[in-house]
Amino acid sequence: MKSIRLLLIATALGLSISCATTSHRKAGNTSTSLKEAALGVDRSNAQIDVVLATLADLVNSPHADLKPQFNLFSAAVSKLEAEAKAVNEQTAAMQEQGAAYFQQWDTELATIQNENIRTRSLDRKNTVSARFDKVRASYVQAKADFAPFMSDLRDIRTVLTADLTAGGLASVKSVSDKASRNVYPLRASLSGLAVDFKTLGVSLSASTPTI
Repeated sequence: MKSIRLLLIATALGLSISCATTSHRKAGNTSTSLKEAALGVDRSNAQIDVVLATLADLVNSPHADLKPQFNLFSAAVSKLEAEAKAVNEQTAAMQEQGAAYFQQWDTELATIQNENIRTRSLDRKNTVSARFDKVRASYVQAKADFAPFMSDLRDIRTVLTADLTAGGLASVKSVSDKASRNVYPLRASLSGLAVDFKTLGVSLSASTPTI
């Protein structure tokens, strides 16, 4: 009987440790995705500077041979597209991992017998969940601000691919000027998104104090 009790205790401890390890792993994976997404947003913000600089140089200071300037602009736009795609993928991974993390948290809450501990854990879960909601809202706003900006850049690239002449440059100048003027709200939303990603990522990291 004693050996059976010991086996049951060992089994229970094993399950508890396994659940804790699973939770830590899920939190760690989500934290990593958030930090990577934040870096991706920062890179996108920096790449916007490159795009606008190459576009301004092409439209406002055209050389006799427009092709080298256009190639620099086109490559900068392609890199911005790649950075944006990476952020979208990282955000999707974060959302998927976050959902698994909260599901695991709910499973563990159901096993807590002490009401005070369970209430505190539930409060903590609700706090973290609210931060996830804030990140989602920031992402939606940044994506909405980014879409028309990126659309204009693609249109400019398409027009100049077909008509890389002084006339072609003149036809896109107003759109180029608009992109330069309207980039400020986009920068603000991207910067806010990066901060939200970093803050939530740090709060889920086992190697840092809980925020």
